[in-house]
Formats: sequence, structure tokens, C-alpha cells
Amino acid sequence: MLLFLGVPFWGAAQVPAREVNWPVFMARQNLKWDQPGKDYYSGMILGNGLLGTNIYQENDSSIRFDIGRTDVVDHREKLLPNAGKLYTQARLPLGYFTLKTAGKITGAKMELDIYNATASGTVFTTQGTLSFTAFVAATQNVISIDLKATAREQARGWKWNPGKSISPRYFQRYPTDKPVNYPENPPVKWSTAKGYTFCNQPLLNNGGYTTAYKILNNSGAQQLIVSVGYDGEGTADENKEAENNLRRFENDKQSLISHRNWWHQYYQKSFIALPDKRMENFYWIQLYKLASVTRADKPVADLMGPWTAATPWPAIWWNLNAQLTYSPIFTANHLELGESLFSSLNRNRQNLINNVPEQWRNDAAAIGRSSAYGLVSPISEAEISKGTFEPANLTWLLYYYYQYYAYSRDEQTLKTKIYPLLKRSANFLIYQLKPDDQGIYHFPMSHSPEYKNAEDANYTLASLSWALQTLIKVNDEQQLNDADAGKWKTILKNLTPFPVGESGFLIGKDVPLNSSHRHYSHLLMIYPYNLVNWDQPENRALISRSLQNWLSYKNALAGFSFTGAASIYAGTGNGDMAYQWLNELLDRFIQVNTLYRESGPVIETPLAAATSIQEMLLQSWGGKIRVFPAIPTSWQNTSFKQLLAEGAFLVSADRQKGSTQQIQITSLKGGGLTLVTDMPEFTIHSNKRTKVDFRIQKTAGKTIVEVAKTIIGETIQFVSASFEKKQAPGFPYSKYQDWFWGLNKK
Repeated sequence: MLLFLGVPFWGAAQVPAREVNWPVFMARQNLKWDQPGKDYYSGMILGNGLLGTNIYQENDSSIRFDIGRTDVVDHREKLLPNAGKLYTQARLPLGYFTLKTAGKITGAKMELDIYNATASGTVFTTQGTLSFTAFVAATQNVISIDLKATAREQARGWKWNPGKSISPRYFQRYPTDKPVNYPENPPVKWSTAKGYTFCNQPLLNNGGYTTAYKILNNSGAQQLIVSVGYDGEGTADENKEAENNLRRFENDKQSLISHRNWWHQYYQKSFIALPDKRMENFYWIQLYKLASVTRADKPVADLMGPWTAATPWPAIWWNLNAQLTYSPIFTANHLELGESLFSSLNRNRQNLINNVPEQWRNDAAAIGRSSAYGLVSPISEAEISKGTFEPANLTWLLYYYYQYYAYSRDEQTLKTKIYPLLKRSANFLIYQLKPDDQGIYHFPMSHSPEYKNAEDANYTLASLSWALQTLIKVNDEQQLNDADAGKWKTILKNLTPFPVGESGFLIGKDVPLNSSHRHYSHLLMIYPYNLVNWDQPENRALISRSLQNWLSYKNALAGFSFTGAASIYAGTGNGDMAYQWLNELLDRFIQVNTLYRESGPVIETPLAAATSIQEMLLQSWGGKIRVFPAIPTSWQNTSFKQLLAEGAFLVSADRQKGSTQQIQITSLKGGGLTLVTDMPEFTIHSNKRTKVDFRIQKTAGKTIVEVAKTIIGETIQFVSASFEKKQAPGFPYSKYQDWFWGLNKK
């Protein structure tokens, strides 16, 4: 049915900042402590994408401030060529400050204000109180801590405690790969100059890092300012870098204002309000953590971010962790955060090429399981011949680089950076294929992450299928006339089907999933690739069987298993099950400051949970924008604003009393629009034209609206016949009304 509607634009707020009382709303998201945390997972975390601090109680008369810098890694690969990268290029712990109290600590009242990215509070002791305010400057690499104390509780002074300059993995009990001869780096060198104290840690390769600080006294108050300089190669002056950072900060009277402005602008790019306060708080804290962990001009996010701790994982993992870490940035309308990952892929392109055996380096690239920041993680011919390698890590990673294009429609980046690297990644997989007597292509033995080796592993087949379909699509849409297009179509047509058994998708040929498996590596064709999806009625039973079989073996399920389950259930439209798995994650695995652990800090799981929440509110795969596709039945009131959808569309929507009231979509790049909504009847309005032509189709309780062409900058509103204008975003909470993350009675 083709309809024409000519109605003047109905004026609703275009930008969240005009409608949201941000200070009031964001104050609801703060973390609160009624007593100091006692460890890394209950501390107050602050970061700017490079520097960070974690604040908690060390003992009954000492407060601890861990200091971290994300890019400080060891460099002894030439000195110990036979040791693994987890020992030769590991993240290194800098150390921590302790603040001694006169009395014994009896309690505290502390708050982490995420809107202003500031920690503050009062610590109570048997001798009085200590009050502090701390922040990591958003636009400068300096940590600032202000301190005031009552007369009897004068702080006994700050003490810097350097960390052992050695891979933290070495101190873990179970690793069997420890080098026999593995000394610490040289002793630290202390010095002072112009009121600054320098603790320089030399590295064995003549590089080093320096923690520099200064204590400023003013009318009974103290301010500690800290910076870290780093020189990984012995070519710069780490002392001078840290000193210059501190000097600029001291001379900048607007540093706190600049810091707050940066964070306010960051948050105001998108907005969600949920009826479940615990989950709403959790989501906003993940946005806070994302910008604390990485920025456009900062290093790739690893497993710790700027908060170092004892860990066996002092590197970057490429078979799930990096992918999940960056997964929330797209819908959250924070594509800029992905630049840290995407620029690293481009900058280290030659290393990705060198990761494959020499005979394939002309047109292939790959990455192994983990690496340091240079992305050096070779896949050897020996691993390939044994079938113990993970072939598809880079391809899965490039799915998220392609998402950058899908959400931005940046065609220049697609053609010059994403497409060439995706082609190389696909070529590495193509080189392994073997045709059988019928001309069907099979993949030889390879490893399905965290389970078993298998021929025709679904992890690899799903990744190759997605890569080939994407390359063919880009080649056609961008008219690239790639000479390999015919080959891709032939392989795709003759690629062996995904191995399936009675219980659903197998790990690979003749390898069933018959024991607990925390990774959903065998289900990537369902999520995130959506090659097999709920829009295909013929595949619904298979999806359900596969999901139920995977989750039926419970003992090895980890936090990210729960986010994967929630996301897959959201993709089926089952909001109640998605909600159930997320709640179990929050109940069982998420720490009080929303960090997560598996023998050490693992940053990706809470961030992946934020993605799962987004997917309950908005999905945009397969050329369709699905608004409120998986809302739990208990969520009667829900709203979001300026979430980003594929096709470069900003989407806002409001749901009241269990019904979608309005949807507003702004087209940033033009193009066609297909909306899937549960609104049965509505009117359409545009701010660019008085006549909008569209097609409408109703199926299975959903309304599908197709707008053949949108105008760049156009905002189209879909307004329900039952619409009642709400005064402001946000609703009275129906669950966890008194909840605050942090260490508190509520």
C-alpha cells in the first residue's frame, strides 16, 4: 500500500540536552559507598583513557590510590626471544600511593559522580575525618587529589610505593609458561627538582617510565597532583614528559571546568531511561567506563584499562575480549571511541600481514589469540598443520570495523581501509579451504575458541561467510569492480553448510557441544553476524535448539556467556529471557563498582552487557531499524534518545504504559529507511517536507514502514494515535528504586 501524507512537522525536542535535566538525571546514576572498598573490585575508579586511579582502603589506617597508565608495557622481547609476549611485552604495574591516617578507619561516606567524573567523600577515623576530591583530567594526563582533614586527623603524608616492574602473570600460581630466567627491571631511581618528585623505573631495553608528583599545601588543605611519563624505546625523556604535564596543569586555571565540559558533552550524545534503576545505573556506568578506558587518540583497550591489578592477562585478547569491549560504541553514538582500535589496525597493518606465513603475505593478514599494542601475534605453519590455530580472530574483529561504516556511512574509510583489510583477512581463510570431490569447500582442522579443534569449525565458517557476503556487497554497492568478486561468489555458493546436529549447531564437523562451553564461538552465525536470524522462520527452531543446548551445560558459563545469551534472546524478540540472563549476570558476576574478574580484571563483560541492553531497545541489522524489539513485559515505561542505527540514523523513542508512543528518526546521510515497530496506527511528520511517501506492511503483530528516500538532516516522526506528551524523560522506577552501585546498604 502506498500512502502520501502531508502534515506539518510536529515539534518535539531534537537534542537530548534541550529536554533532559542532565545534572539531576545523572545524579541518579552515581555510585555510593557507606564504607571504603577493600580491593580493586570495590574501589572508586577514575580514568581518562590513558591515566587512571582506583581508590580503596588498604588497611585499618591507610587509604590506597592505585595509579595506572594503559600503554606502559615491558620491552624485553629481544633480550628473551624464547619467552612469550605475556612476559616480554606485558602491561606493567606502576604502583600506588598510600595515605596514612592518624586514627583507625571506622567508616566513610563517598560518592563517584560519573557525570563530572569525580570521586569525593569523607573517611571517618577514631581521630576525626579526612575529606577528599579526586579526578583524572579529561584533557590532560594528570591525576588531582584534594585533601582536607580535621585538626586531630592530620594526614601523616603521602607515600609512593613503586610496583614490581615485571609481568604480573609471573606472580600467578598456575601458568606453566614462566621463563626460567626472568629478572625484574633495574631498580627505580628517585630524584627531586623544582618541587617535583620523580620515581623513574628503567627498562632493560634502556626505555623507562616515571611517576612524578607534587604536593601543594594551601590553608590547611593539600593537593596531590600526579602524572606518568613513558618511553618504551629509550628515545625520549619520560621525566620531562611527566614534569611538563604537571607544569601545564598547575598553570591551567580552567582545568576542572574543561574536565567537566568534556564529560558533559560526552554523555549528551545519547540517552536512555529504564524502569529498572539497577540496570539503568549499570548502563550509564558502562558509558563512563568506556571513556575512562579508551579515547580516539589513546591506546587500544586491553583487559584492565587504566586500573592495573594482579592478573594473568596483561595483554590484549583477540578471540572475544576486544570485540566485546568495543561493541557498545555504535548504538551509543560514540563512534569516536572506536578510533583507538581502528587506527591501531591501520597503523599496525604490516604486523597483521607478518602474522601469516610468508607465502601468503602478498594478500593475506591475520592475528592470533593475544598480543601487545603492536598487534604482533603470528599464526605459524606448525599451528596450521596441527589444526590448533584460531583462523577467524581478525575477521571477527573486522566485523566491528565494518560496523563503523554501517553506522557512519563513511565511504572513504570503507574503501581505503576497511575493505582492503577485510579482503586480506578473508584471503587467509580462503587459503586454507580444500574442495572435496563434489567441489564443496571445507575448512581443515582449526580451533573453536575455548572448546575443541574441529574440521569445518562453525567459528571459522561463519566468519568466512560473513566476510565473503560483505566483500561482495561492498564491491557491488561501491562499484569497485574487484577482480576477485567472481571467486568470492563461487566459494560462497559452494561453501559447506554450517555443521548441525540434533541439538543445533555443532562446534564443527562431527564435534558436538556436549559439555559446558562459556564461549559462543560456534554460534557467531546467529550473533553477531545475523546470518541465521529470527527473521527467517525456517531457522527459528534451529536457533532455539542451539541456544538451549549451549546454555544447558551451566558449570563453565562465565560472565560473557550471560551477555551472549541475552543478546541472542534479544535477537529473537524475547525481552523477558534477555532480561533474565542480564539480571543473573548482575546478581552473580558483576562487582560493586561494576568491574568483572576471571582470575584477574576482564573489562569486556560489563561493556558487552551494555550492548545487550541496547539491543533490547534498538536493533538495526539486515537493513531494518527495530524499535523496542525485545522489551521485558515488566518494562511498561522506557525511552531513549539519539541512539545510532545502521545507515547513519539517529533514533529516539518513547514507550509508556506498555505501548510505543512515538519514534523520531534523523537521517544523517540520506538513503532509504525501513522501520519495524509495534505501533499499530500512527501519523508521520517531517521537518523537511510536507509530503512523505511510504509503504506499510503488517505482519506478526509488527508494522513495517518503508520510506524509499530520506533527506540528509531530515527528522521523521512516527506518532501513535494514543500519544500523550510526557513532560521530561525518565520515569519513576518500578524495580530497585533505591539502588546505587558501590559499597552501600542499598
